[in-house]
Amino acid sequence: MEFYPLTTKIRAYWENISTSYWFIPACLMLLSVVLCSLCLALVQRASIPAWLLAFFPIVTQSGAQQLLATLATSIITATSIAFSMTLVALVMASSQFGPRLLRTFMLDKGTQVVLGVLVSTFLFCLISLHHLSSITQNEDALSIISGLSALLTILDVFCIIYFIHHLAKFIQADEIIYRCFSDFLGDIDSLLPRPEDQVDERPLAEELAVRTSFSITLFSECCNYVQTINYRELVNRNPDLITGVEVFVRSGDYVVEGDPLITVYGRCEISKEIVAKYRKCLVFGRQRTPVQDPEFAISQLVEIALRALSPGINDPYTAITCLDRLTSACVIMHDREFPANCVVNTATDIWLLRRTFALASVINTAFDQIRQAGESHMAINLHLMHCYTKLKSHLDTQYHPLLKKHAKATTYLASQKTFSDKEQNELEEANKRFLETT
Repeated sequence: MEFYPLTTKIRAYWENISTSYWFIPACLMLLSVVLCSLCLALVQRASIPAWLLAFFPIVTQSGAQQLLATLATSIITATSIAFSMTLVALVMASSQFGPRLLRTFMLDKGTQVVLGVLVSTFLFCLISLHHLSSITQNEDALSIISGLSALLTILDVFCIIYFIHHLAKFIQADEIIYRCFSDFLGDIDSLLPRPEDQVDERPLAEELAVRTSFSITLFSECCNYVQTINYRELVNRNPDLITGVEVFVRSGDYVVEGDPLITVYGRCEISKEIVAKYRKCLVFGRQRTPVQDPEFAISQLVEIALRALSPGINDPYTAITCLDRLTSACVIMHDREFPANCVVNTATDIWLLRRTFALASVINTAFDQIRQAGESHMAINLHLMHCYTKLKSHLDTQYHPLLKKHAKATTYLASQKTFSDKEQNELEEANKRFLETT
């Protein structure tokens, strides 16, 4: 969870930009304007070799004007259709998978690039059409502009075909679940960095974090979510004055105005102006992000499963797929070392006490709500027991009591429902296999 100075803010800002539908299209539109300007500056002095006449036939000014106008009209029509299809997919995803899954849709680069290419081609044709009247003598230039516009339109046709196929594939439940799981895998290095990545920090016993009498506490001035915390900066700032920093919040927490955020402990009396600068180490926003929040991707998969188990959808197969991915996520996180609650910077001797994530809380987040929502589905109960059994075989023995509590809760909730003898026997066998697993 440690980042170099400013990296946490940059990642938070980039998270907002990358999940928008304007950034990549805006960049492609700017590139289109530059390319069109270069083409218009060059083609007016260009001539077409004889061997290229088959690809760029000679056209008149009126013919070029009609062609560019037709292409521009067709492209903007296709662009409006693409945007409409995107909105339909977003509405369907919001209703079926949950509104927080819209981030996964909007993060998709394929959709952003296709929309950007369509809009950029329309802009290219529009600018070319606007400057067409200035090209009166050179018919080769008219042919080159018309040919380039036609080639870009052909590219747009392939983009539309790809977009339809991509969108049809992307809205499938299994694909959405896999995307959420892939996002989690992509963020695992920043969420749970390896110990060798922090060469200047080592764990410290909380008893050795001496809280001095010279302390100042910073309180929240807004009502928002904590998106990122620059822990690296906290343990490197003012080493001559500061002995330690205690952080009361973690990424993903919601704070209201007046909640305590940070307490700074000094070697002597410290001014409020110095401590106020520590506020910049925390980035707040209107929503949670996966930048420093290991439970974010887990919560997304849980939300998909809960929607699938709702009476209006009633799709236990999707929930089972989510359980498989959640099990894999827990196994992967188990193989990584979670950051310590208390660390000390060996270069500055500043200690840091913070709230961190633990695998036990991740397991609870992954299975608690699904177990409660799926208590009336025997298929969900059986698969939960299967997941517990698999986790028990992969996780250290210190987590076995927690998994035993989950298994006991699953069998208890199922016993409160009316199932056939066959189903009850299957659940008892699953529980027996879980208990026998080592």
